[in-house]
Amino acid sequence: MIDFPLLIICVVLTFFSALITTYIAQGRPFWRWFIIGMLLPYVSIFIAMVVAYLDQKKGEQAPE
Repeated sequence: MIDFPLLIICVVLTFFSALITTYIAQGRPFWRWFIIGMLLPYVSIFIAMVVAYLDQKKGEQAPE
């Protein structure tokens, strides 16, 4: 039998992980990153950080 309080805690932590992912991926489609955050909790945070870093690095290298 599933322990109900543990299930609630896991769902809440996954939800917060998805919100953190969407915050990191600002300027990109909200729902896409929210779903990625829900399907790949915790890993998606690092994916979004890499995407944001590469986007920032690409912006710095743009010719003036």
